[in-house]
Parts: sequence; structure tokens; C-alpha cells
Amino acid sequence: MNRWADYIEFRCLYVDDHIITKDDVLDLFFDEDILDLQRGQSVHSANYDKLSTNIDNYYEVIKYRNEMFSEYYPFEIEDGQCITIKETLTGEYLHYFFLLICSNISFMDKLSMQKVTYAFEKYCYPFMKCLMPVNAQTELFGTARDEGVFHGNLRTRIMQLAECLGAQTTKIIDQDERYDRIRGGDGGLDIVSFLKLDDSSHIPFAFAQCTCSYDEWIDKQKAVGYDVWSTRIAPLAPFWSCMFVPFFCQNASGRFENATEIHTCVIDRKRILNLLNSNHKLFCETELKELKELLKKIW
Repeated sequence: MNRWADYIEFRCLYVDDHIITKDDVLDLFFDEDILDLQRGQSVHSANYDKLSTNIDNYYEVIKYRNEMFSEYYPFEIEDGQCITIKETLTGEYLHYFFLLICSNISFMDKLSMQKVTYAFEKYCYPFMKCLMPVNAQTELFGTARDEGVFHGNLRTRIMQLAECLGAQTTKIIDQDERYDRIRGGDGGLDIVSFLKLDDSSHIPFAFAQCTCSYDEWIDKQKAVGYDVWSTRIAPLAPFWSCMFVPFFCQNASGRFENATEIHTCVIDRKRILNLLNSNHKLFCETELKELKELLKKIW
């Protein structure tokens, strides 16, 4: 449901009049020959009715989003039949546009995709910081890192991380030459936050992965799990694993659609918007300006 609702909103950004009706979506399915909807087939009527019902449900999801996040939702719903971009756009809408575009990287060329995923990683940083104790140290570990604690190839950064956690790298890391050749990689870790109580091990900390992929986020949870990182750094206390995604993972009932497959603390679009709503100063004016400039380049 959420993925198709995102697709309808996303197309609204790029059509000339910025209006998408239910009939437009039906025509799209016909044009793309989705679900064998070719006119004249014996099952056409049944498939058409099923598709029409599904599209109604997609628009119900869109209606729910408008009601739930009106301050951040940049679209208007007209008679439950079409959506259009609001005439007056506020700074709050920038966040929704950005998250929506991040959720549709499958429609982008490789260069644009890299820019967006890089930007999303940086975008998640203040949310991670917000979730941790006020005196915790939060750092970018992945490809979006600029000036900070972590630098160099992957082995060097893992060694720096081990030191921050009062621990050491394991023999698996020390003996594997591949880690020396990986400069841009992150080992599946994008953001780290830790509370340096003293110089000893077993301090409180959290790891986060940021991904824009609808198809990969479930499997990518493993990348910030204890089973992976305890083979790289030891000793470690059990830690908090987070997954940031720009799309909705919850349905209109407030339940996760893949609850049995979730093994991390998932911060999806709904939770991001909730955090924004309760922390209006998460982003400074400079950061909002950068967000606007990025949107100009990709939209």
C-alpha cells in the first residue's frame, strides 16, 4: 500500500499540472500492461475491478497521510479522487518532498541515486542525536562523513571505533587484508552514538544503518546487529540497533507491515515526521537551505 501511495505522490511531482487522478493511475496500469489488463481479455473485467479497488485503497492511504501529517504534507486531496501539490509551500513541506524522493531512488540514474542516498545519511544524523542522551557523542561513520572522528580506510575506522568503545579489533579484522582496500565502504554502519562513561569497555552505544531501498532494508538490518560487529570488535555490551528509512513502514492502523521481520528500532517516515513535529529546531537554517538546494537539483 505505502509503496504505491508513494509512487502516486512521486508522479505528482513530475507531471506538468502536478495533478494525479485515479483515472490517471488506471491508465498507467493499462499503459504499462500491469496485471495483464489488456482490453478484450476474458479476465479483464475481474482484474479491472480488483485494480480499481486497490487504487481506491491507495488513495485512502494518501488521505490518511494528509489527515495525520497536515503540517508536513505538501499535497491536497480533492474529492478523494485526485491529489495535487499545494499552492503555497512551507519549509515543513521540504522534509516530506525530500523523504518522498529518497523513497523512489529506483527511478533515478546512478549519479542522482548516489547524491540522494548520501544526503539521506546526513539527514538522519540529527535524528540519531535526538534519540540518544544529550551528552552522548554521535558521529557519521559511513560515506557521508566529512570532518569527524572517523577517517581513512575501513580498517582504520573500525580501529578508531573500537577505541571509542573502549575495546579492540578482533583477529578476523586484523588478518583480513580486504579492510585495507575499502576506503569508501562503511561495513554496514552509517551512524554511531556512544556514551563515554570512562576508558573501559561495555559502555552504552548505538549503531544505525540508513537505507532508501524498499527492497533491501529488511536484510540490511543485519549489518548493524551484534552478531556482525562482535566478530569485528570485542568486548561489546549488547547495543541498540537502528534502521532509518525514508518511507512509511506502518499502515493506516499504525502497525508495521513487516513486523515479524523487524529486528531493529525502525525510524520510518512516520517517526521522522513525529520527531520533527516535537523538535522543531532539529535543523538549523543553513541545513534547511542545503536541503532546498538539493531538492532543486533532483526535482
